[in-house]
Amino acid sequence: MWNRIVFRYGAFLFIGLMVYYLIMQLVGLSDRFDFRIFNAVIQAGVLYAAIRTYAKSEPAEFNYLSGTTIGVNTSVVGALPFAIFQMINLYLSPDLLAAVSERAPVLGPYINPFSAGLIVFMEGLAVGLILSYILMRVVDQQLNRSDMNHAEST
Repeated sequence: MWNRIVFRYGAFLFIGLMVYYLIMQLVGLSDRFDFRIFNAVIQAGVLYAAIRTYAKSEPAEFNYLSGTTIGVNTSVVGALPFAIFQMINLYLSPDLLAAVSERAPVLGPYINPFSAGLIVFMEGLAVGLILSYILMRVVDQQLNRSDMNHAEST
């Protein structure tokens, strides 16, 4: 069951990141790297939904490790194709690659499409790990509260 959840929500994450990037591209803001923070907002929403879906569908199996694992695996499934897309995009857009190199103070001279894509993937994985742990606690608290409210009302 968890594979279906991971791949479904991983696809949602990839689509969300792509749509956001394409909108930024259309309005001419794709070179504004400070807007990457909204990638984390998209990722948080998707991971919350994935962890909550897993918790409701597999309550006996749901614990901190399994919930965090769902979130991390969902992040990998969503961030990997997005990183590959960015590698290809930067290979085909030398102007964007030059802008990335120019604005990366330490790594600038060493940035190429592969290294940039790797950084995008590692960033998605790191954010996914942190968010998964935090959101796991949020979902667990919500489910415990709703269980307590249900027990009190009966």
